[in-house]
Parts: sequence; structure tokens; C-alpha cells
Amino acid sequence: MSYGIPSLLFLSIFLISCKGNLELGEDHFANENYEKAEFHFSKALKMDPNNWKILYNLARCKEELEKYDEAIPLYSQSLNWNKAVATHLGRARCYEENGYIEGAIMDYTAAIEMKKAGNFEAYYGRGRCHIKEFNYYEARSDLNKAIKMQPSHVNAYYHRSISRSQLRDNYGALRDMNYVLKHKRNFRQAIFNRGIIHQRLGDWRSAKSDFDRAIDLELRSYDVFIRRGLCYYELGNLAKACKDFQRAEDYNPARAKQVKNKYCS
Repeated sequence: MSYGIPSLLFLSIFLISCKGNLELGEDHFANENYEKAEFHFSKALKMDPNNWKILYNLARCKEELEKYDEAIPLYSQSLNWNKAVATHLGRARCYEENGYIEGAIMDYTAAIEMKKAGNFEAYYGRGRCHIKEFNYYEARSDLNKAIKMQPSHVNAYYHRSISRSQLRDNYGALRDMNYVLKHKRNFRQAIFNRGIIHQRLGDWRSAKSDFDRAIDLELRSYDVFIRRGLCYYELGNLAKACKDFQRAEDYNPARAKQVKNKYCS
């Protein structure tokens, strides 16, 4: 009698089943059906719990489904078995989404230090994180490198404009924001930010025009009405300035009242 045949048969069925779920998961992921992909990758992982590729693929599904708390440990387990740029980037994105900016910077840096050619996402991601940490010099440096790698990436120009603006490189910030709005005409936050740059340059008419446009696109905040009100004030229209300061009270009554008392009393 041969007692090895049933064990061998079971192993073959096991491996085929694992491979089948992995391939089904990959197919569903490619078709952006992340819930089905998650199901099959989860089944595959139960059969092969130390497979870095399955761990990574399941983490990607969790990330796409915005289950960041579940994705992070899967990325970490995958890194224990295989150090890869994509895995560091995935965990960095999840850390960033969860507000753990220090962790995101560490992972983006790890990806950069692996020295893979053309690592745009690592520089762009770390640049975004530096802005959130108010490290504007570092942000500008990373975003310069990212833009050099992908010279037409609109959002990289948007973030570089923010860093330049905070460093009072207003003309550089304006060029970047103009590039953004050339490609995304109704990007209301970019329109609002360009208005701030125009204000800093003393171009009150252009600033007011940008704030008008942002409000037309349904941007509603204390800042947008206060800033447009200040434009009206500088352009000599006190009545409209006070009207905007009044509207700002809907969003921050205490601060708006201070401004109104200063200019409208």
C-alpha cells in the first residue's frame, strides 16, 4: 500500500486552490472590484499566511476600500518577508490617510533610500507630508524632484505652490497655481489659494476675482468671505466689505465680529 498518495493529492488540491484564489483576486482587482478581490485574497492567505505577495495584494484591497487600519498590519507583515518599494509606499499612504504623518514620512523615505529609478510617488508623497508638518523647505525640495520626474503632474504643482507661498516665494507660487488652473479650471481650492497669493502681491482686483469665482463654485468658509471683504475694503467699497464680514459670521462669529468692529464701526 502507498500511504503517500492521499497526502500528495491533498497538497496538490491545496496549492491549486490557493493559486486559484490568488488569480481570481488579481482579476477582480484589475477590474476594480475590490470587495470580491478582498474575499479571494483572504481565502488565499488562509492557505499560505506567510506569502508576501498575497499579504501585499490583500493590503492593497483594504486600502482601496479605505480600511486603512486593516491594511497597515498587512503591509507590515509583507515587509517582514519582502522589502519592496511598493509596500513601503502603500503603508505610507495608509499612514498619511490616518494622520500618522511621521510614519508616512519614514516609509516614503525608506522607499527613496531603496534608490529605485524614477520614484516619483515617494518624493511627491513625502513632499505632501512635509507640508502637513509645516516643513516647507523640505516640501519644496521633494516636490522639485517629483516635478523633475513628472513635469506635467498637476497636483505636484499645486502642492509646490503651497510650499512656495508659505516661503513667501509668491511669484513662484503664482506660476505654479496658474499651471494648475490651466489644467483644472474649476479647482476651487486652487482658485482660492491663488486669490491669497494675489492678495500678498497687493493685486486686490485679481484677488477679488478669484474669491468671486471660488464662491461661485460653492466654496463657503470664514476665510473666503473675510478675504474678499478685505479686497473690497482696499478697493474702496466699504459697504460690500462689511456685507462680506457679516457673511463670515455664519462660519466663525467671534473672529468675524472682531474684523467687522475694526473696519465697519
